[in-house]
Amino acid sequence: MKSLVSESTNKGVPVFQNILETAQGGFTLEDAGIAPGSTIAAGTVVSYDETTRKAKVAKMGVLQANAADNATTYRVTKGHNLEVGDSIILSGGTARAITAVDTSNASYDEFTVATTIGVAGTAGDALYVNDTGATGPKGLLYMAVVADAVNTEVAVVIRGTVYENRINPVPDSVKAKMPNIIFSKSF
Repeated sequence: MKSLVSESTNKGVPVFQNILETAQGGFTLEDAGIAPGSTIAAGTVVSYDETTRKAKVAKMGVLQANAADNATTYRVTKGHNLEVGDSIILSGGTARAITAVDTSNASYDEFTVATTIGVAGTAGDALYVNDTGATGPKGLLYMAVVADAVNTEVAVVIRGTVYENRINPVPDSVKAKMPNIIFSKSF
């Protein structure tokens, strides 16, 4: 399973099958949760604000193990960008704030919420911050970028076709917020 933030990228493997439109002009990446020097993978879900010219990586994590519908702890693969205080959701559930993150296991992190999200999850499902406001998901990162300490410039694909199996998992509810992106099942 690919991680949102990695130390290297797989150069030469195309992520997009077809790019029809990018958001006009460049955007400055604004994300305090990503350490300088980390690579953000192409096809990562982002939001942007055309007035401020700022882009932000959508906050998501991928379940490492199944979770029951009454769970209050969730195992998530390393490489996520979620933190204590983020209000997370599984598709069909109720958003709940992360109250603790245990990073002691080398294979996964474990999130704790005070009250269950209310739906069962399967390994590979995405836990995500359900942001419906102006900073909600609007497109996909055009190409991998290395986060700089300041002013990392990015481009955002808002209309096109992406190879779904070559990017980080995107829940259906997030895909619905980007109706002009086709998530191709082709390899």
